[in-house]
Amino acid sequence: MKFTVHVLLSAAMLCTSTLFGKTDPIKKNEVDALNKSGYAFTVNVSQINSRYSEIPSAMFRDRLVIVSSKKIGAFSSKNPVTNEPFTDLFYLDISENGSFSQPLLFSSILNTKASEGQASFSPDERTVYYTRSSRKYPRIYKLYMAKLHEEIDGYWMDETELTISSHFYSVENPHVSADGKYLYFSSNKHGGFGGFDIYRAKINPDGSIADAENLGSTINTEKDEKYPFTTSDNSELYFSSKGHNSIGGYDIFISSIYSKAYSSPRNLGQAINSNKDDVGFMIINGNRGVFSSNKDKESGFNIYHFEAEAIYQELNGIVMTSNEEVLPNSTVILLNSTDQEIDRLTTDETATYNFRIMPFEDYKIVVKKEGYEEYVINLNSKDRLKTILKLSSKLTKL
Repeated sequence: MKFTVHVLLSAAMLCTSTLFGKTDPIKKNEVDALNKSGYAFTVNVSQINSRYSEIPSAMFRDRLVIVSSKKIGAFSSKNPVTNEPFTDLFYLDISENGSFSQPLLFSSILNTKASEGQASFSPDERTVYYTRSSRKYPRIYKLYMAKLHEEIDGYWMDETELTISSHFYSVENPHVSADGKYLYFSSNKHGGFGGFDIYRAKINPDGSIADAENLGSTINTEKDEKYPFTTSDNSELYFSSKGHNSIGGYDIFISSIYSKAYSSPRNLGQAINSNKDDVGFMIINGNRGVFSSNKDKESGFNIYHFEAEAIYQELNGIVMTSNEEVLPNSTVILLNSTDQEIDRLTTDETATYNFRIMPFEDYKIVVKKEGYEEYVINLNSKDRLKTILKLSSKLTKL
């Protein structure tokens, strides 16, 4: 399911901003020219940030699980790659007004003296997928799976290193799709397009994963792609990339998920992205979510929280015969790019139609009326918002 949000006027797409290096705060509902996401974002820095890094990871029992180098106690060893303490998993309570509690350690079982990376959970929250790098090889993360004990709350057991792991490359940023069918992750393993690519693997009934498939050249570039996140209806993929003409470091992008393909990635704009690294985008619920950025720190990442509003455009026109006579009582059906029905209506005596659509998406209109040939037209919302639909009669004149 996409964001549950209010409607903005399509004119908002014309707003611009010159705040390239600083994204906090941004005026509510402001949309810059870089933003091709179809959403307007209101962004604020979280109050739970410290001098250590904090990066969102997943939701578990309505709590936000994060990865942080924050340490309990005075002494801690430093990761030579980040020059910060080795990371652990923490969790935060979320209040009704959207504020976060201070981080607490997530699990004494999953957290070790090594560096714990991102984690993600099966839909029933009984299986966790997570990554870990050793102190000896801090750049190489391996992917693990563990099961939650049926009777002992919080006790994770049967830790298993998944076969995708290797001593020769890193596996990072696991994300389980909302339906539990796929595990997304990033890896710099051999055979990709360069650097880190995003992959997807089917999850077997026992929780193990099948062979992973690269998401392809539409998503992956010769540069790094990381931090995949899919929406609850599996219709959108968010990820961070140093490619796709990012404005600096990692930018966060959105791509529509089709049955067998992904749409060209679109930048989320300067309310989210900066000229540094912006990563870990995820939706918490409805129109609220979080991401991390190092734009305001010499090192490490802060968490930012956002609210999003969908930007809708009006697609309208008139149904006519081939000789330009209006055709009332015609059935007009709006489909998305995978031929799923979004909306339908029957025209009144004016023969006009009107649909509310998301920008930067592809659509199809099908028109049906007894006695006329079915009419089909493919549309792109960014360049065609008013269309006359002309139907040809099935009847042969004598």
